[in-house]
Amino acid sequence: MAPTLQSVATVLGLLLPYWTVHALPTSRANSACCDAFRNQFQAVQLDLVTPGAYFSAQESDLSPSCRVNPTTAEEVSQILSTTTQLGCKFAVRSGGHMPWGGSANIDEPGVTIDLGFLNTTTLSEDKQVAHVGPGSRWGPVYDTLSPDGLVVVGGRSEHVGVGGYLLGGGISFFSPRFGFASDNVAGYQIALANGTIVEANSQENPDLFWAMRLGSTNFGIVTRYDLKTTAATKMWGGIRSYNRSHALDAAQALLDFDKKSGELGLDSAGLDIGSSDEFFMNFDRVEPNINDTDVYDSLLSIPFTSDTTRSDVTLKNILQEIDALFPIGLHASFRTLAFTSDAQFMIDWWQEGLKIFAPYEGNSDLSWTFAFTPVPASLLQAAEQANDPQGVSANNGSVMLTNLNAFWQDNLDEDDIQSKLAELIGWGQTEAQQRGLLNKWVYLNYASPDQKPYESIPEANLQRLRDVRQNVDPDSVLQNLWPGGFKI
Repeated sequence: MAPTLQSVATVLGLLLPYWTVHALPTSRANSACCDAFRNQFQAVQLDLVTPGAYFSAQESDLSPSCRVNPTTAEEVSQILSTTTQLGCKFAVRSGGHMPWGGSANIDEPGVTIDLGFLNTTTLSEDKQVAHVGPGSRWGPVYDTLSPDGLVVVGGRSEHVGVGGYLLGGGISFFSPRFGFASDNVAGYQIALANGTIVEANSQENPDLFWAMRLGSTNFGIVTRYDLKTTAATKMWGGIRSYNRSHALDAAQALLDFDKKSGELGLDSAGLDIGSSDEFFMNFDRVEPNINDTDVYDSLLSIPFTSDTTRSDVTLKNILQEIDALFPIGLHASFRTLAFTSDAQFMIDWWQEGLKIFAPYEGNSDLSWTFAFTPVPASLLQAAEQANDPQGVSANNGSVMLTNLNAFWQDNLDEDDIQSKLAELIGWGQTEAQQRGLLNKWVYLNYASPDQKPYESIPEANLQRLRDVRQNVDPDSVLQNLWPGGFKI
């Protein structure tokens, strides 16, 4: 039976409280692929877009010739076969959270494959695996698993999409114990460039299974993720805000936290500091209290201006509080840098940012922030044990990971802001190198399009990824027709 607009809306499930389905303008020029899609699919599956589907204005401002909304893996395969046979460039949207323009959307004459209708989560019979659609977002995934007292190693935002997150590593509150989220995928169902649908797991297509953990847009379109489940628990955590005068104290305390958290695999903390007169820190423990450890003592001793930390909260409580800090729909940018933890470097880098962005001081239409997150040795060890394609190592202890992010309104000069962000990340890279702190790891999920995540991984891993790509896409169809994401 052909789907109706109402039934498609029902498929969207928990996304609909946030967004309403609308049709794209019919006057838009159609590519050959769009004509084919209109012959192949019901009208209700075409030219639909959910307002707010993209995190950034750069993505939502793009206008494909048409948008096609598959509801099954077989339809994804059919769509991919059509685009490759006709030579149409295309984009794929899972959650639409990667901010740079073209990462999950495209201008005409390209077409966008929107996976938003593939958003169901079901449990295996033994409840050890959650089968998750690529168009799902983490909030609804967690909500579905919660009645069974289960959770998966997933995103730290309700709004982040499952697909892109899992194809770039994925850092979770559960990562200090279990490694990257991608290391906890039990299997994938994938539509390859030639339209073939394959399973990839430890038994079937094991090389492809390994490669997909850092797959981005190189191997195919994932139509199902099989995620290992673990027991859910209440948490301790929250957010504190501080006056700028305590910035160095906070950076030093974050390093103390990082050393003490050690192998526990329970604790997360981050320092966010930038253009605002205040900065904040977030604390998250995968247990309902902190009475049995002193890992947060230094952090909690710093005078604060506001505080939401509390015991016995749920993962959903924590995520909602974090999501409230990040606006949706503005121009946005992420850039990343990893380095050996050093408090003075962190503060010097932030102060350099104040100098570079001095022309925008006091301008409420722009905010920029360094999000500093310790990546503990326990996470790196778990990734090593899982033979993660990123090739990170715990040999030198923990790593400090940076997400330099910015948000701004339409009226500001995009090129100028992007240039200043590039200058600031360049200063950090050069200075970290000179101080002997630089780590070559470029975390894909935080990278900007001018950064090179694949060039940062061990050469043997990179060659293995190339070999897998050659095997599943020997004609480099996805390299040529799918410009989004990061290419090997």
